[in-house]
Amino acid sequence: MVGDLRNEEQGTTLVELMVGLAAGMVVLAALSMLMISTIRTTSRVSARVDATQRARVVLTNISEQLHSACIEPQMAPILSPSTGTKLEFVHAASGTAGAVAPTPVKSTIWLEGETLKQADVKWVSGIAPSWVWSNSPPSTRTLLTKVGPLTPGGAIFTYYKYSNGKQEAIPATTELSEAAKAVQVQVALNALPMSQPVKDAGSDASLQTSAVLRLTPPTFSESAPALPCQ
Repeated sequence: MVGDLRNEEQGTTLVELMVGLAAGMVVLAALSMLMISTIRTTSRVSARVDATQRARVVLTNISEQLHSACIEPQMAPILSPSTGTKLEFVHAASGTAGAVAPTPVKSTIWLEGETLKQADVKWVSGIAPSWVWSNSPPSTRTLLTKVGPLTPGGAIFTYYKYSNGKQEAIPATTELSEAAKAVQVQVALNALPMSQPVKDAGSDASLQTSAVLRLTPPTFSESAPALPCQ
């Protein structure tokens, strides 16, 4: 009777135990990979949202300033020292854009390393184009950090003029040629998040906006000049 009971006893063999452990490790590894992928995706999305929000505020402010640039008819708001990484222009001072006679201010926005900065010079007297600007040091502030052009060595600011009824880019190297003809400015940049918890591509944000410096649509005549603030 005792021998029969011993023959009926069944247990887990070593082979079955190893198979079970291997299956468990496969499931655990799959779950770990899923968790890591989810964490990386969440971190990348959060970093991208951070970069997008910071850059969008700056682009909105620049766009608003450009849209208030035609403070006098037939003026040229974009100045010749402008380049692909520096925008120098005249626009209405904050809070005066809706006034009958807006107060002009001369602003320079430029890329210094990975930092976008702006300097404003106060107006003293005069009308376009004979403005008299203050000799006091301009007020300088940082607009955005960890920023650059969309492509390495590319331009942040692109300027356009009308030529034969069509828009074409104005060359902007050491100085903006034909600045007086600039009727549109495009701003395009690539912003990185303040912190990158994971070294993933895709956490940066590429944004762009543009402003048309025309008060009326251009004429259909290809030979007619289409200058800014007309």
